[in-house]
Amino acid sequence: MSLKRPILLLLFLMPVALVCFAQKTKKAEQSKDEPKAAPSNKKFYQYKTRDSRASDDLDEAERQKTADPEGALEKVQDALAESIAQNNTFNEGRSYLLIGDINANISEWKLAVQNYEKAYNVLKSDYSPSNEFRNALTGLAKANLEAGNYDAAIKNYTELLSMKSLSSDERTAAELSLSEVYYRMGDYDQSLKRAQSVSGAGEAQSRAQQQSLMAKNLARKNDLGNARGYLDSVLAQPAAAPVEYETAKEEVADVYRENKLYDDEIALRNRSIESNTGILALKDVTRDKLKLSTALEAKGATSEALKELLEAAAIADTINDPHNQATAYLLLAGLYEKNGQSNNALQAYRKYSQAVQKGESETNARMEERSRIIVKQNEIESLSQEFYVDRSEDDAQQAIIQRQRIIIGSLIVVSLLITITSVFMYRSAQTSRRANQLLALKSLRSQMNPHFIFNALNSVNHFIAQQDERTANKFLSEFSQLMRLVLEYSQEDFITLQKEQEILTLYMKLEHYRFRDKFEYQIEIDDSINAESISVPPMLIQPYLENAVWHGLRYRESVGFLKLSMRQQDSKLVVTISDNGIGRKRSAELKTENQKKHRSTGLKNIKERLAILNTVYRTHYEVNVIDGPDGVGTVVEISLPINNLKS
Repeated sequence: MSLKRPILLLLFLMPVALVCFAQKTKKAEQSKDEPKAAPSNKKFYQYKTRDSRASDDLDEAERQKTADPEGALEKVQDALAESIAQNNTFNEGRSYLLIGDINANISEWKLAVQNYEKAYNVLKSDYSPSNEFRNALTGLAKANLEAGNYDAAIKNYTELLSMKSLSSDERTAAELSLSEVYYRMGDYDQSLKRAQSVSGAGEAQSRAQQQSLMAKNLARKNDLGNARGYLDSVLAQPAAAPVEYETAKEEVADVYRENKLYDDEIALRNRSIESNTGILALKDVTRDKLKLSTALEAKGATSEALKELLEAAAIADTINDPHNQATAYLLLAGLYEKNGQSNNALQAYRKYSQAVQKGESETNARMEERSRIIVKQNEIESLSQEFYVDRSEDDAQQAIIQRQRIIIGSLIVVSLLITITSVFMYRSAQTSRRANQLLALKSLRSQMNPHFIFNALNSVNHFIAQQDERTANKFLSEFSQLMRLVLEYSQEDFITLQKEQEILTLYMKLEHYRFRDKFEYQIEIDDSINAESISVPPMLIQPYLENAVWHGLRYRESVGFLKLSMRQQDSKLVVTISDNGIGRKRSAELKTENQKKHRSTGLKNIKERLAILNTVYRTHYEVNVIDGPDGVGTVVEISLPINNLKS
């Protein structure tokens, strides 16, 4: 809904309101002794006059923020409303600080920057010596670091180090964090200098963090001997700083791999596995075994690589870790495939597909929780804006009795604030809606993976059932390559037309393996199209090709023909898929009762994806399906607007 009409109405009514208030002012001056009415906003008035509970609410939110972030935000909402209504800037600053902490816990770093910055600005004037101000500045520095705002992070940490009230441990932590900023910027000399300047790092965690920074900086400077020495020092106490150790270990291992020093990487991985096994860090053990198998395979030790992969898969199964399960089974399938073990490769692909599906479900659940938290935070933001306005209105009402000119000026300010708040609330609602639509779009894309994998595995099963092992092996090799492309690109909203063309070409090749006696095909791309500069949604065209093969061409008695063509028409990319199959009407008649109850998952998802894409990106994707003459054959035209596509 457009905001122009409400704003024009507000501007039209403003003079009338000014006259009314002027009259009321005059009456108020004539009857000062009459009882004053309560403020019109009951919620604001309740918070303004209630007993102070903000501190207790914030203490409770502090305890809940990790285990129950949504419940913590409920407490923060009440505390923030009371703080604004009662002009309590200290608790207002604490409220924004807690919201920043909750954002940081779910890795929403941009939102964390905004809220830590609010806490910093609110507390800076009167409460700069407080722990809360110091925590706000520390949180802001960390959030800017994780958000990639390195110059801002350097400025924050420098200000933090200038504070005299900083303890020695806090100063050490800030210096090491500053070293991490320079490391991520690629300034290894400055990062190394900062890490070396830290003296007397008393806590085990600080010492481990310092040694990890030394190790990964030296590794990037190709000083592998000294880097390994520092890493060994951290390895002796892995529980002190596990995150820092894992990061440094991976940096050193990467340098070993880049220089093809596989024996050194293998030795490093084995030491890490032994250490992490001792502290039961089984996820880290799994990751090391996966990387170890890759190094062993690169070295040519295939049987040892297979052993490590099987152990990694077993551990991932035991601790129910779908991400590492998927990685392990995909690598296993590839290794089995190289050794001609088709049945084992097929089983590994099936387990891989199950792990991917489970991992996507868990990811979607986490994203839904994060979405709820963000929506709740938007509500808090809207409420705080509303209360700022209400506080201004309340102050204006107190001044009515004194002077008419001040009243009118205050009303103008309030009117402007209401207009700004209306715009803000509208944009906030639009942002929330867009976030939910993007979440739904990602969910629909993720559903394409298991659907597509299971369909392809049916073809592998067909070749194995016919004891055509050679074709099955060849199909598996092509299928593995296609899977890597699909999984690599399916996380993106848009990919280049060249990448989509690569997927479609490989997919048609695989389908032709299965139904080579049923159809021939042709892919035709207009020479005027620059495939590298045009972006398209991934896996948008493939379901229509699949439909043409599986529901049209495979039922023909003679060899059919499928053509995929792409051409540029004005400002649109037109994709045409034509086949001379049996047609939609005849295909529907051949369906079994069970098939009639089943709707195509791929086409249904594409329809929903197109609707969301058109809404979110304000574009016009269109699909037309045309039946051939006498119901024989089908033509699908997909229209994609080039000018509106995202890079």
